[in-house]
Amino acid sequence: CRVDVLPPLPYPYEALEPHIDTATMKFHHDKHHQTYVTNVNNAMAGKDAPSILELQKGAIAAGAGVRNSGGGHYNHALFWTTL
Repeated sequence: CRVDVLPPLPYPYEALEPHIDTATMKFHHDKHHQTYVTNVNNAMAGKDAPSILELQKGAIAAGAGVRNSGGGHYNHALFWTTL
């Protein structure tokens, strides 16, 4: 998974209905997860974009913006694949 790009969902937004509705999935993926991607890109401005796994290896030393937003991006990228 790249750190600078929001990965697409591995299934349609409506795939988890009736348990999770389409509107919730669109908001959580397209807005909430995208915010983590945007914020980590801002924190990494002017630097090469590593893979999300490589980013996490140095996240503590990289500072709060990278650690928090990179971690949120990593967690959500994993989350989508486990639903």
